[in-house]
Amino acid sequence: MSTDSTWVHPTENSVEALEHGMSHVDGVELDLRLSADGELMLWHDELFPGNLSKRNRCPELMESQEIRKMGVESFEDLLGSSDFTELWRTSSKTVNIELKVPHPVSKISDHTNHLAKMMTKVEESLDGLDLPKRSTMIYGFSPKIPEAVKISGVSIPNTQLSPHLRSWGKGKIKRLIGSPNFISNTVSGLIRDRRRKGMPVVGMALHYLHGWERFIHPGAPVSLTGKGLNRLFRVSQEMGLHVWPAPLKLETIMLEAGITLISDFIDPTIHSLPNGDVRWPRPASQPLDEEWRDRLNNADELERPDLILEATNSLPMWHEINENVRKSAIIYDAEKWNWSRRPESWTNDLHEGRPWGCARIIGHRGSGENH
Repeated sequence: MSTDSTWVHPTENSVEALEHGMSHVDGVELDLRLSADGELMLWHDELFPGNLSKRNRCPELMESQEIRKMGVESFEDLLGSSDFTELWRTSSKTVNIELKVPHPVSKISDHTNHLAKMMTKVEESLDGLDLPKRSTMIYGFSPKIPEAVKISGVSIPNTQLSPHLRSWGKGKIKRLIGSPNFISNTVSGLIRDRRRKGMPVVGMALHYLHGWERFIHPGAPVSLTGKGLNRLFRVSQEMGLHVWPAPLKLETIMLEAGITLISDFIDPTIHSLPNGDVRWPRPASQPLDEEWRDRLNNADELERPDLILEATNSLPMWHEINENVRKSAIIYDAEKWNWSRRPESWTNDLHEGRPWGCARIIGHRGSGENH
């Protein structure tokens, strides 16, 4: 894997990081919290760092201007970036918007209505952008997501992430407390549940598909290769599978399995994967053709940076490709991933973006997690 330390990693969830991720890969994932005065702020953690009391560090108890002083930007700031919104509108990019629920110190216990308010504000903020229908996904870990969608009446595609983790505490403790939820939910069960709720995507941790943890569940496990992958194909069909983390060493087989990667590796100086394959960061929004793929994979590692730049400047974006060629590409992938129904149904409304079941690389918090 080749890297160059000259790239400076932007602050996660900043407008700069989200602009970079949007241009470099197939889209971005971002986190939103609702300030005390009703502004959507680009912030992940349940509390700000520092020595003040938890109440004085809780975003939901702080005014937006106070949060801005912490160096945090708003969703409206992001929507004010034409570099970002133009790619979102026209380039088959995907934006995953994760809604965060408050820390208990906030005393905001009605998470359903809190989330519904956030969903409504997101939809109102996006009104007028004329975004393709398959360009935006709202989700969160809270089990209240489906009820909040019903209350808000939003039409933006949405889903619930698994396993359910509580909204506070350190990472290891969160995962320990979330273990029963992980153990009790199989991949097939998650897919059936999301499909029943009209959700086009299943968002889940990699442990459901890879590693020893997948053997905890009853029944035959699914996996990224072999018989387990065939079992995954049988249950997933054209459902989108958005999975995190996405290690570089697994990137090729995850994409080949039709999985959308929520990746922390958005460094533009990564040109080769650990297995020696070229690292092409836009498989969905600017796909390589066969000629370019062969040319890049057969190139010397030192030649790849210049060739990747040449490919970036010469290859068309997905929406610029002839419609018949796009239809053929969708049918090829759908047959590889064993989608159900007829090919005509897979290629409907391509102007609304790629089907959710197609593999993408999504920048986690824009350009990757900082901590």
